Order: sequence, then C-alpha cells, then structure tokens
Amino acid sequence: MELIAFAIAIAVAYHAVKGYRLFKERTLLFLNLSFSLLGVGLLIDSLSNTIVLVADFRREFLPLIGVGYTINFITQVLAYGILVFAYMQRAGNMGGETALAVVPFIFFEHNAVTELILIFLLVFIAANTAINYSINRTTNSLLVVSAFLSLSVSHIFFLLFTIAPIFFPFAHVAQLFGFLLLLGMLLRVNH
Repeated sequence: MELIAFAIAIAVAYHAVKGYRLFKERTLLFLNLSFSLLGVGLLIDSLSNTIVLVADFRREFLPLIGVGYTINFITQVLAYGILVFAYMQRAGNMGGETALAVVPFIFFEHNAVTELILIFLLVFIAANTAINYSINRTTNSLLVVSAFLSLSVSHIFFLLFTIAPIFFPFAHVAQLFGFLLLLGMLLRVNH
C-alpha cells in the first residue's frame, strides 16, 4: 500500500509543480514540496519494510522498521507543517519572513503521540480548506477539503491501529483516497 501511496504522492507533487508553472500560485509550490516529502517518506518506509520482509524478519534487520517509520513520520510532520505554514501565510496570520518551527519527535513505531501530532496538523489544514470551500464553493475546493478530511480520517485510523490492528487497512485506504482526491483536483486544474 505504501508504494501505491508513494506513486500517488509523487504524481500529486508533479501536477502541483505543473500547476504552479501555469498559474504561479504559491500554494501549489508548497503542495509540491509537501507531497515530494510525503513521497520520500513513504518510499523509505516501504523499502525498509520490504528489506525486513525479504530478509525473512531476521533479528539484525528488524531495526529497519523503526528507521523507516521514523523517517516517514518526520517527513509527514515537515510536509503537513509546510501546508499549515502555507495556509497561515495565505490567511495573513503570519508574515512571509516567519519561519515554521516544526520540531520532529523521533518515534520508532506507530503510537498515539505521533498520530495525534499528525492529526492536529491535518485537522488544521482541513479546517482551513473547509473555510476556503465555504467562500469559493467550487469543485476544486470541495476536492481539496475532502482530501484533507480523508487524510485526517486516515490518521485517526492509524491512531486506532495502536489499539486494534483491524484499523490498519482502513487507514491506508483512507490515505490513498485522500491522495487520489488531491491528484484529481490537480488534474482538473492543469487541464
């Protein structure tokens, strides 16, 4: 699932930069950077899990799972932090010279604290996109708010996964759906 999410994230990043070249909208540049980071994190996490799987879960390879997850978490915090910065800057809540201070915490497996951090960032982004949708009421705005709501739900499922493993596939499906919604919006914008 993570390899599919990686491919979609890279497609979102590609179409975001393509849209930026056409429309010079800075938000698309931030979206490109964010989804490039998400793609890198997903790829590293997927590759580390694949190496452990191919190595038949030998003890010396097991730490790779933690390394992959940690890198994926850090890239997610940075990616969603960039989007929070973009929306705050767009709304006029921050000056252009204000730096976004994101202090990534290193965790080695899915746990409640990491997921709560990501949920907080995604809910903030979803709220801002919902406000934008309430003003614009366009199909593209609806796709964006739906995408970030889906990503928020995916991390709620990842949070619930720390309690019951049954939520893990639902988390990945919701994440893929959110990525696909953003990709759909970018494809509409670029054509």
